Amino acid sequence: MSRQIRTMCLVAFLCCAAIGAFVVRPHASAAAAASPKDLVNAAYAAMGGDKLKTITLKAQLQQYDPGESFSVSDPAKPDTGISDLTQSRDLTRGLARSEWVRPKADDGGKRTYAEIVTPTAGYSIGNDATDGRLPKRTVKGAQPEHTMSGRRLTATLRELERPFIVLEMKRHPDRVSAIGDQTIAGKTYPAAQYRDDYGAYVVLFDSATHLPARVRTPDWDALEGDSSYDAEFSDWRNVSGTKIAFDTNHTLNGMKVAELKLSSVTINPTLPPKTFEIPQALLSAAAKPAPASATPYQWIIRRQFTGFYYDSDAKYTDDLDSLKLVDVAPNVSQTQGGTHNTLFIATNNSLIAVEAPNDDGQAVQSVEMAKKKYPGKPIRYLILTHHHVDHVGGMRTYAAEGATIVVGKGDGDYFRKVLARPETLNPDAPKKEFTPKVVEVADKWSVKEGGREVDTYVIENPHAADMMIVYIPDAKLGIVTDLYVPGAPPPSNANVAALVKGVSKWGIKPERFAGGHGSVGPYADVVKAAQKAPSGN
Repeated sequence: MSRQIRTMCLVAFLCCAAIGAFVVRPHASAAAAASPKDLVNAAYAAMGGDKLKTITLKAQLQQYDPGESFSVSDPAKPDTGISDLTQSRDLTRGLARSEWVRPKADDGGKRTYAEIVTPTAGYSIGNDATDGRLPKRTVKGAQPEHTMSGRRLTATLRELERPFIVLEMKRHPDRVSAIGDQTIAGKTYPAAQYRDDYGAYVVLFDSATHLPARVRTPDWDALEGDSSYDAEFSDWRNVSGTKIAFDTNHTLNGMKVAELKLSSVTINPTLPPKTFEIPQALLSAAAKPAPASATPYQWIIRRQFTGFYYDSDAKYTDDLDSLKLVDVAPNVSQTQGGTHNTLFIATNNSLIAVEAPNDDGQAVQSVEMAKKKYPGKPIRYLILTHHHVDHVGGMRTYAAEGATIVVGKGDGDYFRKVLARPETLNPDAPKKEFTPKVVEVADKWSVKEGGREVDTYVIENPHAADMMIVYIPDAKLGIVTDLYVPGAPPPSNANVAALVKGVSKWGIKPERFAGGHGSVGPYADVVKAAQKAPSGN
């Protein structure tokens, strides 16, 4: 499907339902629907909006991440754990304090931290990251503390607004506009649109209760393309003359990503001023909210589930750093300086890239550096070691360069499908049209061109069903992602044991491995670590 056709499809998609026409369709009687003002007023009255000034709550958040599934055939499985939340909010001033106890993915522990959010600044105190990903602006003391990046602030403000969007619609009627009735799973809902500095929303109302049933936003997802992100409210309960939804189900294109269940709510408690206090020394340099158009909402929201989010407005590196291209073997270069890397393998007449991390913004930077270092050499192939979103999000840029996308066993149809989806919400969408070219590797795939051989092998492992490693025989260099981080001491675990078993199975002889994370490390250290891995683990 050409880019022009894909764009035309999305225009129709947005015109039909503002967001997500493949799920939500205008009802035939849209012309007779209640006015936006009437819908908002009815919902405001049903919620007891005039009584909602402050609120405290306790909740648990069950989290999932389909972008990190074991297999593309079963994206709903990845359960990333349960977070405990205690939250205090001043709804009239737009202030929030969220006390979190969240999973810590690198070692199975917990991250305990607090977020304070105002309309102009965000602040975090405690360990809100995993794997050493606290930004360099962090102040180290009894607890680490840092201000939020502008992008994280905007994403957080948008999500805080979602459950109480009716209050904002009532306060700002000029931001509300009409949209036809919407139908989901055979049920029709009157609806209205709302837009503010944090994003655009479609709010669907229950015609019987007048309460908001679902709040939808259009989001870009690096795997799914243009997507609908929904919060579906249920289990409404009376609390001190107000109605509060005790269950909120969050979905991305119908795939469940989180469920928030409230256990207790207090309406209009007295909140001490210090509840929302940000230290002045940090506040003076705090980032303002980023423009909605520059905010990768899904990346920020879902990477915080496990702590693999780098809170930086530079997006791919720390605020004070930049990506660079580093030689790791003769005519083999690795992007370094960020959390995720691309490897470029140069032959006499072309380039082979390995991994397209994060999104097309990073891909553009990486491709520009590779073209400067290896002028006149087109990118012939892009090898994706596995399907996880953080390592494939920039693949469209390489496809637009003419690269054939090389993917693991069972992934071919999936990548052909997602590469053909509309991407009008992608802020870094390639300007060139492309027709996706995808090669699926059953066991081994090799390319011999320009005087060089590059081999790709599928290996069994516990991280991803489609996992591959890459080997460059003349450099005796392997390339691996996520099974371990080269440059750091290899852990003695099942992933490392699987890597060594795969190397042995295929009879290759790497002296070093370069990584989709980290840098380069000796393979001998990996073998030693694997020997210490618990059997059967």
